[in-house]
Amino acid sequence: MPGSKGGGLRFAAATMGVPLADTVAIGDSDNDLTMNEVAGIGIAMGNGEQCAKDAADWVADAVDASGLAHAFERLGVV
Repeated sequence: MPGSKGGGLRFAAATMGVPLADTVAIGDSDNDLTMNEVAGIGIAMGNGEQCAKDAADWVADAVDASGLAHAFERLGVV
């Protein structure tokens, strides 16, 4: 997983002392799969590739339908 987004998330979480279970990843394509697999919560965008949706814990609305904002609301971030 070195060089992947999942590896990057592992590195960032370890560097900041954040448990992976407390991380969230949001992606839309096959290059986001490792990141969504590593994250405590993996979210796919509604307009993303089917492989991203299949691998996600849940699917947000499409980006152009305020998908990120709705995902942040659901997570309680905003």
